[in-house]
Amino acid sequence: MSKKNIKIYAFYNNKGGVGKTTLCFNAASLYAQKNPNTQVLVIDMCPQANISQFLLGGGQQGYKTTQKLQSLAGRKNVVGFIDWLLKGNSNFKTPNTSYKINVSSYNKHIPTNVYLIAGDSFLESLSLALNYAVINPANTQAWKEYMTAIRRLCEYEYEYEKLENLVVFIDCNPSFSIYTQMALTSSDYLIIPMMADHSSEEGIKSILMLLYDQYPSVAIKKYAENVITYNKQIKNFELKLPLIFEFVFNNYTSNQGIANAFQSIKSELMEFCYKQFNKFPNLFYPASNVKDESDWEQYFVSDVKDFHTAGKVSAALGIPICNLPNSTKYTMPNNNEVVIPKGNYTQAVDDVKAFVNKIL
Repeated sequence: MSKKNIKIYAFYNNKGGVGKTTLCFNAASLYAQKNPNTQVLVIDMCPQANISQFLLGGGQQGYKTTQKLQSLAGRKNVVGFIDWLLKGNSNFKTPNTSYKINVSSYNKHIPTNVYLIAGDSFLESLSLALNYAVINPANTQAWKEYMTAIRRLCEYEYEYEKLENLVVFIDCNPSFSIYTQMALTSSDYLIIPMMADHSSEEGIKSILMLLYDQYPSVAIKKYAENVITYNKQIKNFELKLPLIFEFVFNNYTSNQGIANAFQSIKSELMEFCYKQFNKFPNLFYPASNVKDESDWEQYFVSDVKDFHTAGKVSAALGIPICNLPNSTKYTMPNNNEVVIPKGNYTQAVDDVKAFVNKIL
């Protein structure tokens, strides 16, 4: 972790469809609101650029703004930065420009201390170039330089603007692609959104294997001994991995039948995750006074309830869920009015607040 007053959180799960982007959008917005003297930087490392779309106005408005940023000659977004790296600047100490934008200039519903390095659909197309670039016989430090580039960019922004605090939220793509590895290597803490289904256990096993070199079977571990892996590169270059900070269960419901089924599967998943904590405590954020699984869940597990209609309104208008109680009636982009009674999502708002209160 950086000695500077910078904290970088990666929202990642190797399994898609777990509500990662929605959680990151709402967490970053609320954290900024609660900490007005801290600059909050959101970095969109997903080619779909959904979090950029949400932050920049939601729906078609956010999409159009994201596309406009992509169409500029000198892209002021994540692809602009990576393109600059690929042009021989991977060992940079000073970027050639700032790649972030102030979100409130585009969306009045977002706090003024939120900044964004926007996503770009061309990010996926740069994967091949990045894969070649990190294996450079003329630069044995290339892999390390690329993997730490995002952290160094954050540190530069911190120092250049003489910030007191900088908290960074990175929305990662589910694939373990090279740009996802760049995001994870530059992060201090890992937040893992999950669903209460059995495939989520496979997602956790994948994270343990891909990042932390903990294999689900002796056979797979034996096979991995003969190939270059991400974890081996981390060790070779003496880099640090993000500590597992929180498991967040998305989309639980209060319907009695569904809730019972949800809780049953969740209990199985938590038992598995707690076992990993006991086996590999060094992979987790340090926690004191954890005597049993119940204590562990207090530290490492959060729930975020279904947003239902409120979630649709939030995404379409770019309004964080915690700001929706400011009104009960909203006009959608097609001019239809939607009424969302506050009682329908009070629990969802409370859950987001409880999760954000855990963020350092």
